[in-house]
Amino acid sequence: MLKAATADQIQRLSSPHLTYRHTTKETAAKRKEARTASHRGALNDLRRHGLSVDGGRTRGGEEVRLLTKEGLAAAGLELDRGPEEMGGLPKSAGRSGASHAMTVNETVIAMIRPQPDLDLVAGEPAEAVAAAQAWVDAPDGIGSITSYATEVALPATGTWRNPGVGCAWADIVLTAPEVGLPLLFIEADNCTEEAPIIAAKFDKYMRHFHRTVKDTDGLDKPMWRTRWSAPNLSGATRRTRRSCSSSTRSANGPRCSR
Repeated sequence: MLKAATADQIQRLSSPHLTYRHTTKETAAKRKEARTASHRGALNDLRRHGLSVDGGRTRGGEEVRLLTKEGLAAAGLELDRGPEEMGGLPKSAGRSGASHAMTVNETVIAMIRPQPDLDLVAGEPAEAVAAAQAWVDAPDGIGSITSYATEVALPATGTWRNPGVGCAWADIVLTAPEVGLPLLFIEADNCTEEAPIIAAKFDKYMRHFHRTVKDTDGLDKPMWRTRWSAPNLSGATRRTRRSCSSSTRSANGPRCSR
């Protein structure tokens, strides 16, 4: 789910058919204002109830709304997820144009590829209907909004709810076993971090994946498997490359080791 987003992103994700309405308005700004009107109203309601706050503006000037802790808890109830499953809130989202949070959102939207309901586009100009049809005819996306979690802690110490300092934080975690992706961790990068910083993330991931905890049956299990399901590859067939030593030969030919 998205925890810091613009009305435009929420509209494209939840009501994609609106992208193909209001296409006759004079400017792109007026078209966006019309198609996001209901979502901006809903965001204002969330703010009045203390479930979201203003999060500044993107570098393009769009308003960003952030979920509060109460808003995150309310979303968890709707998604039937516990607090530890909801992940954390974006850090400093509104201080730098929310560039990283916006990149995470656009990655999720691009992977889902929300499809418009063509019945809700009927009656629009022919060009808009054709564009909507072309989008529907293109390859499907992966999963739905409930398949994605953002800002997920991967603790090497501490717990899921209270991770230790310095743990890895996955930008996006995708679980879509119905399309052959039981578990995928995604890092969304704006190319602003130096290579050593990016490399250090791999070490943090490794520390988490090597951590074991007692499961409900009293046996040690990788911590990540207590939360997510994925095929067990321990019994998978492994291919090894045969290497032959030219200095040690038998009467039957080269002596090989695996």
